[in-house]
Amino acid sequence: MKIKQVRDLSVSLGAVLKSLGAKGGVLEIPGEKQYVLLPLNDDLLDYLLERSPKLIKECEQIRARMAAGRFVTHEELKKRLGA
Repeated sequence: MKIKQVRDLSVSLGAVLKSLGAKGGVLEIPGEKQYVLLPLNDDLLDYLLERSPKLIKECEQIRARMAAGRFVTHEELKKRLGA
């Protein structure tokens, strides 16, 4: 994995990302912290979404509404939209 040291904090994030390339890498600010920068792909997005407290709560609310019978079927929605 590439390691990119950034000493000049005024450098653009775009330039840093470009220098790391498509696979990402480690951004190191000497005397500070290290950050792992990964490209967003479907697997990473799925991983992050599955662990999102906001998304989990919203899904629980949707399941509760569906269990209570408050939903519209796909066919009903198509009729409403005139499709």
